Amino acid sequence: MTPEQEQWLIRAIQELQAAQQELRLVQQNQQVLIQELREGQAMLAQFFRESMDRFDERTRAIERRTEALERRTDQMAEEMREIRQEIRDLRRDFLERR
Repeated sequence: MTPEQEQWLIRAIQELQAAQQELRLVQQNQQVLIQELREGQAMLAQFFRESMDRFDERTRAIERRTEALERRTDQMAEEMREIRQEIRDLRRDFLERR
């Protein structure tokens, strides 16, 4: 092997080693990014679960209030029917006494 070939081979090996080192750094960075992405996904999933839980709680509270208002409305409607009946009865009694 000539000295020029030997120098060329040494430079080629050095370049290959540098490329391998760069590849290792890229792979390490890729692993870090993958881990960060997984952590971000987990945080987003947790946020979504908590948001859905709060939404469900609020929805249930609204449903309970709506049901209570419906019951109260039904009670008031019944009371109105009773009052109307009492008024009819009073009118009838009044007209019968005349």
